[in-house]
Amino acid sequence: MFIQGVCKKLFVGLFTAVLSFTVFGGTAAAEVVPVNLTAKKATVKVAQGVKFKAWTFNGTVPGPVVRATEGDTIEVTLKNGDTSSHKNCKKKKKGKQRKKCNQQKKKHAAMWHSIDFHAAKVAPSDAFRSVAPGESFTFSFEASTPGVYLYHCGTGPLLEHVGMGMYGMIVVDPAEGRPPAQEVFLVQSEFYGKVKNGWLKSSYQAMKTEEPTYVAFNGKAARYAQAPIKVPVGGPVRIYFVDAGPSLSSSFHVVGTIFDAYQHDGNPDEPMLDVSTQLVGPGGAGVFELTFPEAGTYPFVTHALRDMDKGAVGIFAAE
Repeated sequence: MFIQGVCKKLFVGLFTAVLSFTVFGGTAAAEVVPVNLTAKKATVKVAQGVKFKAWTFNGTVPGPVVRATEGDTIEVTLKNGDTSSHKNCKKKKKGKQRKKCNQQKKKHAAMWHSIDFHAAKVAPSDAFRSVAPGESFTFSFEASTPGVYLYHCGTGPLLEHVGMGMYGMIVVDPAEGRPPAQEVFLVQSEFYGKVKNGWLKSSYQAMKTEEPTYVAFNGKAARYAQAPIKVPVGGPVRIYFVDAGPSLSSSFHVVGTIFDAYQHDGNPDEPMLDVSTQLVGPGGAGVFELTFPEAGTYPFVTHALRDMDKGAVGIFAAE
């Protein structure tokens, strides 16, 4: 999650809010926004006391927030940094030993990766191509439609690559800008598998057949229940929201207030006014505008309450 005091044009920098992710962007006069992403494995925390060996962009789940202004060119360079390997199965190994070795070799083999930007209007067969281990690929697209969108790995099996953590958010500001507000960036997602000895052991089979173990905002269950987000009383707050899935919808709701406006996919031309709870499907996104009427704590949740109990809950602390 990032919090920005006022809405600005493009920038490159590091937010030091509750999380520290890189935000890719340019300057107010920029026409080309360079975005450098590396697909690699990393250990992340998905719940209190629980670690997970994730597949990531730039080592975090979710990946960096990409930000641009309508009309800019996004120039994406994806490097596949996956160099996983397993020792060779020696010829002297036979029977069950050799079979187990081959299984481990396949499990730890380096993978191809790609990146799919929902904000792009390009031929995916070209721009979203898979990149071999150790190689890189650059493509570009025009940020022609303002809003907030998902990006994710598009290499198959898609469910597994997204379920392992390969996703992030891109914000395209309208050319005329948005009114000043404190900004919050939230990505909802799920994690599947069994927890053993402080580690989440995920599997593709679990993603296909089981309920998630955790549902999280910005990669960690109950992250902002443990560390509430500070917001002003009576001042405008803008939430950029993405449901990365891979499979569940979000019924986003803030307890104790009503959204002044909701913009589907962040489209500023079609706001819905006075919204209590809004459904956002997997792969979808939106912008929520709201104010907090008085000092106090305001939980934010998915109102799919089973998923809330699995970690999709946080707190805004209005001061």
